[in-house]
Amino acid sequence: ILAFCLCGILLTYINLFLLTDLARDMTKATSALQAKMEEIKNTDFDSIPGLNGLTFELDGFNSSDAEGVIEVANTAYTDLLMVRLVASFRSRNRIIGEDQNLNGVLNEGEDSNANGRLNSVSELATLIAR
Repeated sequence: ILAFCLCGILLTYINLFLLTDLARDMTKATSALQAKMEEIKNTDFDSIPGLNGLTFELDGFNSSDAEGVIEVANTAYTDLLMVRLVASFRSRNRIIGEDQNLNGVLNEGEDSNANGRLNSVSELATLIAR
């Protein structure tokens, strides 16, 4: 009985390590998105639409382990843009986010929720006014 209980405790301990690594990587990705959003906010308003579809590397990750994507959309107001940043990354050899090949493009079979755009647990969106 003692061995059975100790195995359960050991498995729980190992899973906590895995969850800690995932939380650390999600925090790094979110911080990188926040830094990129601040960079975009400091960009000339008329230049922001040209950023749509661009990819960027996430600070804190190897370039082959993460990719960020910028989405810029018009709103009903000409002086207001919706900017959305999405980060997909590798954590313990598992891809977090829909961009399974980390190329910044929604490829065939990657849109798991069928909404026509990349999604991830690490996303950041804001409205930017002129």
